[in-house]
Amino acid sequence: MKNLIFILLLFLIPQTVYAETKIFSGNILTDTDKVIDGGTFKFTYDEISKKAFVQTPSGGLIVENGACKPNNIFRVCINRANFSHKNVTTYVYYYEVDATIYKLTGSLSTSSKSILTNLLQGESTEFTITITNPTDFDITNIALNYDLTPFYVIDVKGCEQNYRQIQWKGSLQPKYDKTCTATIAAEKEGTQNLAGNLSYFNGFETEKKTTDSVTIKVLPKQLKISQFTDKNIEIKKPFYLNISLQNIHSSEDINSLATIIIPSHVSLVKDTPVFEKNARVLKHSLILKPGAGINYSLYMEKLSEGEEPINSRFDYTIKGISDAIENSTFVDIISVPTIKTSEPEIEKEKSTTANLTTDKEAQSSKEIDENKTTAAEIEPANKTIEKVISADLQESKSFSKTILLLSIVSLAIFIIIILVIFKIRKRKKEKESDELAERVKEKLKASIDEQIK
Repeated sequence: MKNLIFILLLFLIPQTVYAETKIFSGNILTDTDKVIDGGTFKFTYDEISKKAFVQTPSGGLIVENGACKPNNIFRVCINRANFSHKNVTTYVYYYEVDATIYKLTGSLSTSSKSILTNLLQGESTEFTITITNPTDFDITNIALNYDLTPFYVIDVKGCEQNYRQIQWKGSLQPKYDKTCTATIAAEKEGTQNLAGNLSYFNGFETEKKTTDSVTIKVLPKQLKISQFTDKNIEIKKPFYLNISLQNIHSSEDINSLATIIIPSHVSLVKDTPVFEKNARVLKHSLILKPGAGINYSLYMEKLSEGEEPINSRFDYTIKGISDAIENSTFVDIISVPTIKTSEPEIEKEKSTTANLTTDKEAQSSKEIDENKTTAAEIEPANKTIEKVISADLQESKSFSKTILLLSIVSLAIFIIIILVIFKIRKRKKEKESDELAERVKEKLKASIDEQIK
């Protein structure tokens, strides 16, 4: 009976809750000062009672061998005590005490949750984070910073909002908590792990920690679209444009409206199922059950060349959330201008443009306008290039004529010099020949005169 009463008293006595940090573990010699964590500790041991008196920076404790005991700041545990030696002068017995010392501190815990953990793009949910002080210490200088990127933060209660972050600063008394609530909306597909940063003064130092995390999955667009068309589409040759829609959500219906705009150089031959027609605008609405789908088949014919695409738009609503998917399909080869220096006009080459699917973003008419602008900018540049080249060719021809004329003149002068030289040499030889003949004649005459004498 007494044991039962004692157990009941244990439950009725308020239990102290705290966080603790181990600051020492090892042997300490009795009657000597031991500095631990900036404070002085001193142990005295009584072998008869098997108890130790521990002097701490915040007061004394009597701790039994093999037990632990706290005060308002420290908790001391005596693991064992062994005799060390005796001072023969003072007759003091010294013991070696194996002790573990903890510092008691305040601590905070956090709990984060989201009502929905699977969201559609554009869907919102309520997100909450609760900060709790479970200890018997006042916790001050608390600072919470919770970044909810990439979600939109629509509304915040209990905390302050800073764009996509929720923030709070304050203090918490023992056993108190603080709750912050935010309405967030999903922006884009992906799995996000959300966690915040928390700092506070635990009574002795500033402690920093990361809050518990929450995982939220943002689903892809729930209207899945597949599209394909014939290749090498030619004028006056019919072709097919096939479009497939499917509701990939497991439990929600989708209200869908398909709108297709046919360009002026393409005609519709047959459509299955039949669309509502207003000039060149085709429309068809339906409700897709979870997992259900529909196939559109458009039989068309290209009447002439053109630059306009077949534009399609699929507006749909799921769980009250509206969304749209757009696409453009080009059935013509887009012409790209190229520079030719040998001709005055710019020739255009055709580059193949693949038929687009709904998995790609639609090309807008702005791209075609930009191509036209580029061509307009290139044409005067080409003409300028041709003028420069023409001028260069003219200068080159003029320079060639000058060189040719100089060559002819040089050759004529060279020939004249050669002729003059030959003529001078000829006259010199003729003169030498005449002088030789004259000398021979005189010698013959002299020889005859001698014979006559």
